[in-house]
Amino acid sequence: MKPFPELRVVEIAGSTAGAFAGKLFADYGASVVKVEPPEGDPLRANGEPWGSVGSEFAFFNTSKRSLCLDLASAIGRDELARLLDVADVVIESSAPDPLEPRTVDLGGDGLVRAYVSPFGLGGPYGEFRSNVFTDDAIGGHMYLSGEPDRRAGLHTHFQAGAHAFIGCMAALLARERIGTGQDVEVSHFEGMVSLHQHTTTVWTHAGTMLRREGNAQPGPPHPAGVYPSKDGYVFLCHSGAWKLVPFVEALGQAQIFGDPRFATDASRALHKREFDAVLNERLTELTTEEIIEIGVATRSPLGPVPPILEVFEDSQLEARNFWVELGNEKALRFPRGPFAIEGHPSGPATLPLETGELALEALLDEWTAEERGGGGEQLSDGPLQGLRVLDMTRVWSGPIAGRLLGDLGANSILIESPWNRGIRHPDPEASFFTHPDNERGEHPWNRAGGFNKLARNKRSLTLDMKKERAREVFAELVKQADVVLENYSPRVMPQFGFDFESLKKLNPRIVYTSISGYGSTGPGWDRVALGPVMEAGAGLTQMMGYPDSGPYRSGVAWADPVAGMSAVAGTLVALWNREASGGEPQRVETAMSEAMQTFAGEELLAAQVRATNAPRRGARHAVRAPQGCYRCAGDDRWVAISVTSDDEWRGLCEVMGLSADLAGLPEDGRRERHDEIDEAIGRWTQAQSPKPVVRRLQARGVIAAPLNDGRDLLEDPHLAAREFWAVVDHAEVGVRRYPGNAIKLSKTPVTFRRASPLLGEHNEEILGGLLGMSEEQIGALSADGVITTVPPEERGSSL
Repeated sequence: MKPFPELRVVEIAGSTAGAFAGKLFADYGASVVKVEPPEGDPLRANGEPWGSVGSEFAFFNTSKRSLCLDLASAIGRDELARLLDVADVVIESSAPDPLEPRTVDLGGDGLVRAYVSPFGLGGPYGEFRSNVFTDDAIGGHMYLSGEPDRRAGLHTHFQAGAHAFIGCMAALLARERIGTGQDVEVSHFEGMVSLHQHTTTVWTHAGTMLRREGNAQPGPPHPAGVYPSKDGYVFLCHSGAWKLVPFVEALGQAQIFGDPRFATDASRALHKREFDAVLNERLTELTTEEIIEIGVATRSPLGPVPPILEVFEDSQLEARNFWVELGNEKALRFPRGPFAIEGHPSGPATLPLETGELALEALLDEWTAEERGGGGEQLSDGPLQGLRVLDMTRVWSGPIAGRLLGDLGANSILIESPWNRGIRHPDPEASFFTHPDNERGEHPWNRAGGFNKLARNKRSLTLDMKKERAREVFAELVKQADVVLENYSPRVMPQFGFDFESLKKLNPRIVYTSISGYGSTGPGWDRVALGPVMEAGAGLTQMMGYPDSGPYRSGVAWADPVAGMSAVAGTLVALWNREASGGEPQRVETAMSEAMQTFAGEELLAAQVRATNAPRRGARHAVRAPQGCYRCAGDDRWVAISVTSDDEWRGLCEVMGLSADLAGLPEDGRRERHDEIDEAIGRWTQAQSPKPVVRRLQARGVIAAPLNDGRDLLEDPHLAAREFWAVVDHAEVGVRRYPGNAIKLSKTPVTFRRASPLLGEHNEEILGGLLGMSEEQIGALSADGVITTVPPEERGSSL
């Protein structure tokens, strides 16, 4: 297997999603050539003007080289064919238009072809157009964001590019075993749906709909949102009393819990606004720094909500050398990347070249034909079949990483603490509506949809790692593993005696992947962190909201799936490095804060070029108009519309029957009269259902999508036609549908082989079958509380 820097990747200019997949290859050292049309990539001007390119294009195209080919001509296609004959990967993408692949019949047997598009290659929406705004809407995320009567949106192309990179790496690893390349297909829509936390599960399990709640988290946990301080804002993320009570006591407000409305987690969930009103009285007396000091002292999950330019003042990022400075007259700081591999250089190395600075013949001299060995294996479980993973994760960022690896075929053992799924008899009022039919049953810890959604394709072994015998068992498992995956605080694994140096001694080929809030070094390495805090710290929360409001949180803890995908991407690169080096161990670290900064990279660059922070615009866009969410007929029914050209505007006016005066408005005129236009569109949409509106507008080429809720996603015909859902039969909850996997592989597809395990379901199977323990030895472990199948009566110590 050749070293990662010798991988040859061709990225055909298309969308920012495809460009991000190429950027991940390039910034981590692979040889990436961007094929542009003779006049250059149309996206070159995107963003704030910075030298000869826009800041957005600069961010997505670092470390690449540019080659111009006229793919509309026979000569250009022949030249592309010659290039793909010696390439390892080709990435095609398109947005807002559907993708029409040009490389299906090109390249040799070893070529991995990636196709990234809004809705995939086929299905009822295959010809629909979309952009980041409508992706967020149809994917169900926008429905959870903003005030009940208004909306705000997030960007979504990053996740599609990350999924494509993961799919390509999995296909490359499989190529070493099956002997051929294959097609990798990723749709933005399926990627967004796969990254929900509870949205679809509460519907499939309890028939409950999560709805946006302004700056509160949809569902019971509270407080979990943006709060004013004396001089700014802080983000509090207390999902339960065990963290909240010490913090509120330190604020000097212990008496608040004497009010029956605020006494329990369940009662606070029913009185969020009243609780906030009391809490805000104290918070607005303190500065952000003072509140954070109290949070650090009480180990509370909270953090600042900085404007995006203040992110560059973060001492933790500075200490970890996260910024890479590039540029000549006006240098900009670029994020280093979403994961780090010890000993493997990463980060943007060069700025995008001028259009077509690379000559084809010179490149072909460099990329000579190669002989590849291997082949003949059958990978029926997926491209990572046989990979042995010890999954020590919990909550969301780690489990979704483990689920991705499991879907791709990994043989995963979930190492669970006895209290990983809660205590034996939880508060019946604190249900998160994820037990089937709202019935907890005799074993509620095995019936929670939020856990079962993330734990498929895993076997469960309970180990109380506080006990020496448990650590001895874990050490034996490490000797047989390929990957150790964990998302504890950075202090935990060393406390257990399993830092990287110790793991290497047990297994000199181990890949150790950790996910933490801020990384394992730097002044803030030990701060308590949860996903929403990371999103706020990245500057994204300050950008969310409305012109007349303060910052807003998004409805989904976006940093968790971002970190999970980043950890998987890093693990696959590390596995490649291990094999290419002859078996050297690998250390992969994903800091949630750094992953989120990378996924906000284009905003970080734009703010530096402008030297100002972006204003909050709600659902509107800085340039294109009109763009917004418009109420339709029915209960909380909305449609997202985004006009990106004069022709689309004329099409919208035709469908609506608007006056010629409005239809003739240019883009700047539409921005000036946005309020008037919004009123006209709103009057039209209020009498109609979203889906007919979308079909009519899409037929005229206008980008539009419904704002889907959880039920809409489960009933969506496109997702059904593309067999997106993972349908598995669980021992205690029966057959249920869960979010599937956004990565489609043509020869080694993902598989949903087993439902989520019961707590400790595979204790005997793993200890006896894998480690060769006798029944007596296993019984002794059970008697000593090292293993169990039943949670304890009380919560274990926090890790």
